Amino acid sequence: MEVTVYQKGDPVPTLSKNVYSEEKLRELILYIAQKSKTDPRCGAVKLNKLLYYADFSAYRLLGRAITGAEYQHLQEGPAPRKGLPAQARLRRDGAIDMVYKPSVVGDPIHLIVPKRKPYPVFSKQERELVDRIIEEFWELTGSELSERSHKEFGWRLTKLGETIHYRTAWLSKSPLTEEQVEFGRKVAARHGLAG
Repeated sequence: MEVTVYQKGDPVPTLSKNVYSEEKLRELILYIAQKSKTDPRCGAVKLNKLLYYADFSAYRLLGRAITGAEYQHLQEGPAPRKGLPAQARLRRDGAIDMVYKPSVVGDPIHLIVPKRKPYPVFSKQERELVDRIIEEFWELTGSELSERSHKEFGWRLTKLGETIHYRTAWLSKSPLTEEQVEFGRKVAARHGLAG
């Protein structure tokens, strides 16, 4: 993920306290499953990473996560701590089926098959962001996206089972451009921090 640099005059998102919404987590699982129906690489592992990137990107770009779910460090990468109970509820309610399917590119895939359309609980900005995340990672398998997620600071700074905090969404390994460095110097000087 690339870092977003705000210039003077740009609207900067106001960070809101993330409030967990079980309904939005369930509906986001369903939304991603629906949008990824034709992606033969989208099983449970990939879906968990798409949830992570959607929530953490929303936190960084919109000032709040979409679901507010707590994410944990698992061997295959970040996953919502309440993801399995949310999937179980969707299955109990008849909204999804879960199917194991041989993969054309590796390990068998645990597919989440949508049985209904998601309820309209997302803002236009949230839907557009999730659509961009799905499109960006469309060609990757769950294993490839898992490997990519292992490079994210949130995963690297935690151990198995620990919570990945949303504030890690602001960390970036991308080098700053000269323009960004100059902007930083001006901000530092304006606040008496330049030395």
